Amino acid sequence: MTTNAAKVMHLQGYALEVGCDASFVLLQARDTIEAIRLRANRLTVWKKGKLVAETAEVVFSPSRAG
Repeated sequence: MTTNAAKVMHLQGYALEVGCDASFVLLQARDTIEAIRLRANRLTVWKKGKLVAETAEVVFSPSRAG
């Protein structure tokens, strides 16, 4: 979503730039607000450029009452 947390903690090598760490989490969300509001499913987790965890996409369907 952002790299601001890394900036606040003065971490080196955490940015969306060539040569950086390549550690990130890919969330199942259309935007930042949805990611926070719905506590988005983590699709993949990458650590130093290597895939360390993967989860299937969750398919939502409205329930029918009655």
